[in-house]
Formats: sequence, C-alpha cells, structure tokens
Amino acid sequence: MNIVLGSLLAAATSTITVTGTPPSGPAAQRFVAQVAIAAENDVPLARFTAPICAGSVGLPPGADAVVADRITTVAAAAGLRIARAGCTPNVMVVFVKDGHEAVRTLARTGSGAMLSQSHADVVRLLAEPGPAWAWSEVETLSRDGDRQSHLDTGEKSLKTVTSTRLSMPIRRDIVSSVVLIDREAAADRDLRQIADYAALRALTGAKLKGSATEPTVLTLFTRERGAAAPDGLTEPDRAFLSAFYAVRADMAQPLQRQRMVDRMARSHVTNADQAP
Repeated sequence: MNIVLGSLLAAATSTITVTGTPPSGPAAQRFVAQVAIAAENDVPLARFTAPICAGSVGLPPGADAVVADRITTVAAAAGLRIARAGCTPNVMVVFVKDGHEAVRTLARTGSGAMLSQSHADVVRLLAEPGPAWAWSEVETLSRDGDRQSHLDTGEKSLKTVTSTRLSMPIRRDIVSSVVLIDREAAADRDLRQIADYAALRALTGAKLKGSATEPTVLTLFTRERGAAAPDGLTEPDRAFLSAFYAVRADMAQPLQRQRMVDRMARSHVTNADQAP
C-alpha cells in the first residue's frame, strides 16, 4: 500500500486538540450503552493488568512505528503500565489485504492469537462486515490473581474466597488483543486516528453497537459515519477509557458499567497528547 508522505508526517508530528468537557450523567449513560463489550452479566469485564506492549505490522516501518507509539501514549494516559523496550507485543494492530481471509487462516492454523476463541467466536468475527475486526485472549483468575490449576480429569479448577454482593471471586485479565484492519480502508486515514480507534478497541473490547448517539472514534470504520469520524479519541472516549480502568476488576459487569457511568460524569481525564 502506498502511504501518502504528508499523512505520515502529520501523524508523527501533529497534535490532536481535544475540546469539550466530560459527558454529563445522561450522556455518559448513553455512551456506555452504545458500546458493546463481550462479557456475560455475571462475570467482570476483561482488562489488561500486565504492562502494555504495542506493535503494528503490515505498513511501512515508519508508519507501523507511529501506530504502535500512539497506542502506547493512549494507554499511558489512561493509567496503564507500559512495558520496557524490546518487549513482546500484547496489543497488536495488523494491516491485511483481506481481513475475513486473515481470520479464517488464523483459526484454521490454530494460531496462538486465537487460542481462547471458540468456534462461535470465529463465526461471529467472520459475520462482521469489516473493514476492522478485534478480539482478545482472556484468562480467568481469582480476584487475587491466582491461576487455574489442571485436575487429573483434564478439567480446570480455581480456588477462590466467597464473593459478596459487590465483589466477585474472580477477575478476567486480557492476555493479548488483536485488531485487524484492511489496508485499503486505512489508506486514506490519518495514522494516529487509526491508532486511537485500535487502542480503544484493544484496551477495552469496545465495539459500536448500532448508531452512535455520542461522539466516538469507534465510528471510524462504519459505513454510516466513517467519512465524518472524529480526528481521534473524543472526550467521551477518553473518559470511558479512564473509567474502564478505574473501576474494580472483581465486580459483576452491570455494577462495573454503572460505576463507569458515574466516574465519567464527574471526572476529568488526561489528554493523551499531554501524557508523559
């Protein structure tokens, strides 16, 4: 793919100015409702606890570096730990010729990037129109971080303490996240805009559900709003990402969602372009 040099330089040097204030209570409620995150109501949402190591492949090296660096900046602004240089990526953005074919190939070959994806998960991914797909490898741990043990029967066992109404005995950790994007769809987009989209999907599992009632970069690859998508993370996007990692990891999803709404409505968030 040919990358327009001016776009690459702009992505590497420009600053995206974000204006506005954190969403009001009703706006925060609408934003969280429009974001579909894969999880059952009786389990916590999956989140990264390990340091973030972002990578990108499929573009010229300079462009890939811009995407990876931007995701790292967004993660740091949300308060996530960042891995040291030379780390193995656990957030990967892959630009491909045909996303559907890439998903089929990864599933057919038993790729480590899809080990925890069930047949139903793969079918769901293949049913999505694209041009972007995302999924996460998730591990269930005790709320104290203990891993499951393997029994002689081949089954898994996890010892946990009794939960309360506000606390569950487990948490769900994202081991790795992958975002696939068709190169053709990315050709006329700003690299940092793409990276912001990928960061929000990879770090939270967020996906736009239906039409957007609140401004979000998740409209970037939708047919309805793609051409008019924001230049990068919106204020609600940033508030959501910050709140997502601020709520307790051992709460049931409905409680987590309500706490995120409350936090979004009252908290100011750090602009990723001002993060260290």
